[in-house]
Amino acid sequence: MLSKQLLDDLVNLKNFIIIPGKDRVESILASLDNPQNAYKIIHITGTNGKGSTAAFLESGLFHSGFKVGKFTSPHLYAINENIVFNLMPISDVALECIYWQIKEKMQQLSIALTQFELLTVIMFEYFKQQQIQWLILEVGMGGLHDATNVVNSAYAIITNVSMEHCQWLGNSVGEIAREKAGIIKYGKTILGTNATEVIEEIHKFDQNYIDVISCYNPIVNLDGTSFTTQIQFQDHAVNKKYNLSLLGKFQGLNFLCAYYVFKDLGLSEESINYAATTTRWQGRLQLIAINPHIILDATHNLAGAQSIKQTLVELFDKNDIVIITSILKDKQVKEMLQEFANIASSIIFTSIKSNPRGMDCHDLYASGSSFFAQSYVCDDPNEALQLAQTLNKKIILVTGSTYLLALLNKEPSTT
Repeated sequence: MLSKQLLDDLVNLKNFIIIPGKDRVESILASLDNPQNAYKIIHITGTNGKGSTAAFLESGLFHSGFKVGKFTSPHLYAINENIVFNLMPISDVALECIYWQIKEKMQQLSIALTQFELLTVIMFEYFKQQQIQWLILEVGMGGLHDATNVVNSAYAIITNVSMEHCQWLGNSVGEIAREKAGIIKYGKTILGTNATEVIEEIHKFDQNYIDVISCYNPIVNLDGTSFTTQIQFQDHAVNKKYNLSLLGKFQGLNFLCAYYVFKDLGLSEESINYAATTTRWQGRLQLIAINPHIILDATHNLAGAQSIKQTLVELFDKNDIVIITSILKDKQVKEMLQEFANIASSIIFTSIKSNPRGMDCHDLYASGSSFFAQSYVCDDPNEALQLAQTLNKKIILVTGSTYLLALLNKEPSTT
């Protein structure tokens, strides 16, 4: 069991702050002999799709026999999920041990780290101790000034760029793309988008980038029965077809970003197919129950809402779906709810009382009830789920904040 102080330093949302910059992390890492230089790195940024892309990469590299580390955020159930070695989360013992080691360094150097910075330093040191060969490294926010951007990566992947975190990243897609392009170093740059504003900014950093949409021109189809995605494309005049275990039009592009890395590293077709068919990523159109189908999706921003709309409107009638949602105050709430109205005719607004940034369910109702044929307010998420189950809908979609998903699915699912 993790100590109270560790949980307070790493998990307590009341202590959560964001201070962009790398200096503090670099100073601590230097005192640890720069563990981030002990392995090769695939660095991933983007508005959405980072976690799924990282999961595809992790599966393929692990199947090929590499010792693989993966760093993602935020977690759903436990902080250990953020730091994964060979598919296994860091143990409480290892996390606690390195935490105290880093805390001592912080005291010696009189440096205070934010929650994310502290977790990032712990991660780099842990993976050095595990002697990994590849680190799949997800950016926390943005890129250029992110705590993870203290590495020289072999691959920089930018999945997509939309408006997000404008108070820190910029007020246009171009400005945000420039911030994300800050992870580009001397390795190869891979893009999961061909948006003009993004391409223009990336071109300033790397003129030899790989745009997987233009490179492979994929055809993506969805299967709402098996909750899988089929992708077809040509690679050097060879027809390729994969059945992806993750559902979503956007998952096709996430897979292609990983596919390019796999081919560049010479992975076998067996390992690539293994990544396609076995990868799991919790909280991304994740089916956790049937009759009715209960689907979890951490649609935490407007771009995410637009992505799941693209997938679900193709597969299901909106009158067969009820949404349970709670959204953080600093998101584009009204715009997200308008997208949700394309997915479902019924919605239940609920609250996340454990998060200071959570929006009250009554305020959510005031912001978006008019978009839906039926709207309900239920302060407690579990009671909201019970209410949803009485509405006789085929699908219950739990979406919005990641913190809501954690409340309604207390144990990780293998579905």
